[in-house]
Order: sequence, then structure tokens, then C-alpha cells
Amino acid sequence: MKIIFTLHVMLTVILIREINGMVYVHNKKSWTYEILDIEFITMNEELVKINLKAEHINRTTLGISGTLDFRYEFSEDTMIEMILCRSASGNADSYQLLPYRIPRTQIHDFFDTFYDNIFKDLGPCSNFPVIETKARDYKFCKVIYFERCLFNNDHMPNYLPDGYYKAKVVTSGETDWSLTVLFQVESTLS
Repeated sequence: MKIIFTLHVMLTVILIREINGMVYVHNKKSWTYEILDIEFITMNEELVKINLKAEHINRTTLGISGTLDFRYEFSEDTMIEMILCRSASGNADSYQLLPYRIPRTQIHDFFDTFYDNIFKDLGPCSNFPVIETKARDYKFCKVIYFERCLFNNDHMPNYLPDGYYKAKVVTSGETDWSLTVLFQVESTLS
């Protein structure tokens, strides 16, 4: 009986080792991205003026440069949401909504929750407020400059299929405005 049990345990261990060898787990990013374009819409340029563009940092890398001029303070009624769409071809009518999104939420709560993941990397290339306490403690009514800013993809999924993506930020409240960053994803796996 002990021999059968020992044999059973040994076979189980061998099987588990074989299975572990067959499964590939992505522990790091399997993709890289390049910003292609920035689109924006504002319903009231008296309250929000957007002037952003994709600008070359070097021969192969584009970043974001320009200004976001907020001429109002965010209130409890200011809402924001982020969505991500993908297209294999890049044709305007072929983008499909992906499950990666930040649902509509109050803007101060958004900054409190996602600041470290999204905006922390802007320090050296922007005067975007450094939020160390709560977003409600800060004034956002100012011109925010961006100079060749790149966004870190550390908080994005480890795997994204090749294709064209649109990351869209939609804000509503005192005025409605949106910002869409078009970027291309390419696999780094060979």
C-alpha cells in the first residue's frame, strides 16, 4: 500500500512539473506602443481650451506636447470616464469597445484613485498638479503644459493584441469635452 501511495505521489509531481513547462505565463509586457495622433472636442472654449499634439521625441518615438487650459474649477458635478477601443486595421468604422475602462465617476474621486497609475509619470514633462493628499485640496483652474510626455504602460495589461487603439477620456459637468489618443500596439514577442 505504501509503495502504491509513493508511486502515486511521484507521478503527480512529475505531471505537475510537465504541466508547468507547457504553460507560458506573461510576467512582463509583451507589447510596445507608439502614439499616432490626438483628437479633442470641447463644447465651450471659454471654459476648456485644448491644444495637444503628437510630437517627435526622437526619430522613432512620439510623445504628447501642448496645453490643456482649464478656465474653471472642477465641482462635485464634474464627471469623467475612460474607454479603450481597438481596430485591427485602423479604419475609423472598425473600432470595437474593449472591456478595459474606467466607468463614469466624479473627477476628484478619479484622481484620488488613479493618479499614481496614470499621471505620476508626468512630473518631468508637465506642470500637472502633484497630488499628495486629496484631489479636492488642489486647484485645477490653470494652463497645464505637456512637453514630449510619454505614458508608462506598467498599469496596462501584460498582453494586448497588435492593432490600433483609441483611449478616450470623456468629461462632463460645467462643460463637456473629450480627448482621444490614437496609438498603435506592436508585439515584442518573437
